Amino acid sequence: MSPVGMMGSEGFAYMLEHVPGCYLLIGNGMEGHGGGTVHNPGHDFNDATLPVGASIWARLVERFLPL
Repeated sequence: MSPVGMMGSEGFAYMLEHVPGCYLLIGNGMEGHGGGTVHNPGHDFNDATLPVGASIWARLVERFLPL
């Protein structure tokens, strides 16, 4: 099962009205140990995804900030 098309509510959108920014979801997926949505008592964030998320943000900075 994929969260594609999911709706959410987040106050971060109000900040984006004043400054440019980006909101990115990084997670474990929905299947297996720790899978599911973050607001689930069985959720266990997989720390192995942290380097992936950090590299995405680093690449965004390299791509969009002027040299």
